[in-house]
Amino acid sequence: MLAALAPVAARAQEAPPVSIEIQAGYDSDGQYRVGHWFPVTIVAANDGADLRGTLEWRFPGDSGGVFRYELDLPRGARKRVTLPVVTSESPGSAVVSLQANGAELLRRPVRLDPLTADQLAIGVLSSDASLLNSLRAIRTNNGLSTAVAHFDPARLPDDAALLGGLSVIFIHDVATAELSEPQREALGLWVRGGGELIVGGGPSAERTTPGLDELLPVEVGALRPDVEAASLARLARQAQAPAPAPLTASSVTLRAGAEDLDGTGLISARDEGAGRVIFTAFDLAALRAWAGEAALWQALIRQEDRVQIGQSFRLRNENLLRDALQIDALRLPSTGLLLLLMVIYIMVVGPLNFWLLRRANRVELAWVTTPLIVAVFLAASYGASFALRGTSAQLTQLSVVQGFEGAAGGQATAFLGVFSPQRRSYNLGFEPTTLVTPGTFEGFEFRAAPVTSTGTATSVPDLLIDVSALRTLMVEQPVTLMPTVTSSLTGDGSRVQGELRMERGPALRDVQIVSGAASQELGDLQPGASAQIDLTRTLQNFPDQITLSADGSINRDRVLYSLFGYDRFAAGGPTFQAGKGIPESGGVYLLGWADGALLGTQIDGSPALQQGETLYVIRLDVQP
Repeated sequence: MLAALAPVAARAQEAPPVSIEIQAGYDSDGQYRVGHWFPVTIVAANDGADLRGTLEWRFPGDSGGVFRYELDLPRGARKRVTLPVVTSESPGSAVVSLQANGAELLRRPVRLDPLTADQLAIGVLSSDASLLNSLRAIRTNNGLSTAVAHFDPARLPDDAALLGGLSVIFIHDVATAELSEPQREALGLWVRGGGELIVGGGPSAERTTPGLDELLPVEVGALRPDVEAASLARLARQAQAPAPAPLTASSVTLRAGAEDLDGTGLISARDEGAGRVIFTAFDLAALRAWAGEAALWQALIRQEDRVQIGQSFRLRNENLLRDALQIDALRLPSTGLLLLLMVIYIMVVGPLNFWLLRRANRVELAWVTTPLIVAVFLAASYGASFALRGTSAQLTQLSVVQGFEGAAGGQATAFLGVFSPQRRSYNLGFEPTTLVTPGTFEGFEFRAAPVTSTGTATSVPDLLIDVSALRTLMVEQPVTLMPTVTSSLTGDGSRVQGELRMERGPALRDVQIVSGAASQELGDLQPGASAQIDLTRTLQNFPDQITLSADGSINRDRVLYSLFGYDRFAAGGPTFQAGKGIPESGGVYLLGWADGALLGTQIDGSPALQQGETLYVIRLDVQP
C-alpha cells in the first residue's frame, strides 16, 4: 500500500513546469523609495503546456496595493515583463504569485529595502558592481545615510516616473547609444524634473557620451594623458590631503550655459530645467583609490528637493478633484427649494385634497386620492433625480502637467473622477504607459482597487461605484501634447523681465508668470503669440489674490489654492506645516489652462467622453 502511494507523493512534490525570477527595486537588494514608483522585473519561463495566467504582485495588508499582469506563455517560452508598482507604506516584503484557471501555480516572497523620503538615493549604471560604493559614506542634509543602487542598464526604465525615487544617477562605461529612445527620453525628463545626472568620460567617453550628447554640458574631444588633478582635492575641500594621481582625461569645450566647476575642465556642469548634468572628463573609476572620492561628490551633489505631485498626494491620500469638481449631478437642491417642495406636498395631500373632495361631496374617496398623490410626488421626484443624474457614468479629468521651456514633452498627473447614476461596476482602460495608483481617493481615505496590465493596455477592472457616488483615480503618464515656449528672460532677486513666446501646442487661458508668491497675469496665449514679462518678485499676490472664472466643470480657483496655497506642490513634498506650496523661491513658472481632458480613457471597452481642465506648469529659463 505504501509503495503504491510513493509515486503519487513524488509527483505532488514535483516543481511546476513554470518558473519565475524576480528583481524588484533599483538593484538586486530590493531598494525603493516610499511613495514613488519603482520597477519590478519578472522573467517567466514555461516548460509545460501552453499557459495563459496572471502574475500578481501584492504588498502586505489590504491597503498596500495589488498589481496584476496578464501573461500569455506558450510551451518553451521565456518572457520578461516590467511591472511598475508603488506604495505609500514602507513594507519590507511583498509576494508574487502566478495564477491560472482559478488556481495558484506558484508563489514567491520578495524582500524589499524601503528608503525614507530624507535618504539620498544614488543610482549607478556600470558594469562594475563595486563602483562608487564609497558614496555610502555621504550624509544627507539631515544626517541620514546614503543608499547606492547598482542596476543593469537593460533594466533602465523608459518612464521618468520610475526614476523619481532616485536623486542622482551616475553613468560609467555604458554604451548609451544602445539605450532605447524612450529610455533616453526618460533620463532627460527625470533630469529636467530635478534629477542630477553625472556622466563619466576619459577612456570610457566613447561609450558614455554618444547617446546623451544633447544633455551634456560640453563637447567632448580627444584624450589628454597625465592631467594633474589637484583641482579635485580643492573641490572636495581636501587641500591638505594627497591629491589624486594624474588622470587620463577628455578635452572639453563648454557649451552655452555650462560652467567649469574645478577651473581645469575636469568637471563641468549645466542646469537642465530644475536639474543638472555633470560631465567628468576622467573615468569615474579613476578615483576609486583616492581617499577624497566620497568628499568630492558630497561637495558637488546638490541634495535639493524636487517637485513630484503624485508622490505628494499619495502621501496624504488627498483628492485634488474633490473640492474643485462642479457638475450638476453632484449638486444638491437648495434648502429653500426643498422646503418649498415640502410645503407644496403638504398643502396638496392635506387641505387641497380635502377641499376638492368636499366640494365633490365624495370625502370617502380620500383613501384613494391620498395614495395617488403620494405616488405622483414620488414619481416626479424620481424623474427629476433621474434627469439630473442621467443614465450613464460621467467622467471628469483634472490634469496637472509639469513641463520645461523648450522641451516637447512633460509629465502629467491626472485625477479622474467617475460619477455613477446607479450602483454598478465599470472597467476603466488606459494607455500602456499610464501609471495608475492602485486605489481610489475618497476624501482623505484610500480604498484599494487592483490594477491590471497586459503590456498593451492598463486597466482598473470591476470598479464598483455606489448609486450617485463619485470615485477618483490618480493616474500619471508622460505626454507630448503640450505647449512649447521659449523666452529671453533675465532676472535678479527683485525682478524678472523679458519676452516669452509660445511656439506651438494647445492655446492657453488665464496665463500667469509665477515666481515664489508673486504673479503677473498675461491673459490668453495662442500659438505664435508673444508676451512681455515684467514681474516684481516682492509681490505677495499668489495664489491668494488670483481670481479666475468659475465656468466649466472644474473650479480653477480651488485647484490653484489646493496646489499652491498649502504645501502640496512644494519641493520635497508636503511638510505638514501648512506653509505655501511654492515649488522654488528662485524658479520662474508659466501657469496656463487648456480646455478638455488630456489623457485618453476607456470605459467598458469604449472610448469615454470626458470633461475637464488641464493645468500646465512650465518652468522657464532665466538668465542672471
